[in-house]
Amino acid sequence: MKHLLALLGMVAVLALAVACSDNRASQSGPIFRTLTPLEAKTLIAQRSGLAIIDLREPQELHEGSIAGSQLMPFREIAQGRLTLPNDRPLLLICAIGGRSYMVGQYFSRKGYPEIYSLEGGIAAWKQAGLPVEYH
Repeated sequence: MKHLLALLGMVAVLALAVACSDNRASQSGPIFRTLTPLEAKTLIAQRSGLAIIDLREPQELHEGSIAGSQLMPFREIAQGRLTLPNDRPLLLICAIGGRSYMVGQYFSRKGYPEIYSLEGGIAAWKQAGLPVEYH
């Protein structure tokens, strides 16, 4: 329960930081978009150098993961123990899309050049009938 409360607190702080940020991207600035599962599948197939970042906690992986994704738990990023790569396009994934959206917004406003968030998370990916791996 303590971990859940701490995670919710970190989500709230990050949401506040995103909401209060005045650093707006211009049309030639950073790209941040949410993608449907089918759009994300196309991006994965066509975009070389794409890093697929799974923001879930290790215990959430029983739901499956997208092939080639790298686990970088949100909590680790929020605590500054992990840093997202900023030299390549990112596709962010979580359970239902909330964490990936907030993290994407935050890092886009920090100047990361190209970030995508999977709308609906791994739940929507699976609902669309797209493949997942189980470890």
